[in-house]
Amino acid sequence: MSVRPKTPLTLEQRLAAVVRLLASNSDGEVLAAVQALRRTLQSAGTDINGLAQGIENLGKSTVVPDEIKRKIWDAAVQHTENRLHGADDFIDSSGKPTWEAVALFCQRNKQRLDTRHHPFIDDMASRTVWGHEPTEKQHKYLFALFLKLGGKII
Repeated sequence: MSVRPKTPLTLEQRLAAVVRLLASNSDGEVLAAVQALRRTLQSAGTDINGLAQGIENLGKSTVVPDEIKRKIWDAAVQHTENRLHGADDFIDSSGKPTWEAVALFCQRNKQRLDTRHHPFIDDMASRTVWGHEPTEKQHKYLFALFLKLGGKII
């Protein structure tokens, strides 16, 4: 006969088991259950008040403001960009990003910008294929969008 190793109970399973002991007809068992409940909650870094607060908030959805969602998304995108591209991928010999790299970066991330910028970004990205330099005004606008998307000019 083989013995299966027991998997440890989750906090929720331990709490449920202790709460079920509160239904006992024996006062001693109920008192022991209360003490076990306190110990279990303490091991989880909380107490009876924390349990009560959790019960009060059951079923309530946590609403995250759109501004915070956007900041989290932007940080995640920036982190991903940094992982996919080395530190030197956007930089020319002067230490500044090339306009071609900036245009392609903006095109990959244009969904994070207002749609009025999309035609300009697509036009700049298409110029990279033919090597057509942007005008000074276009260059400034392109780099402004790059910075808005979290790009860095060192």
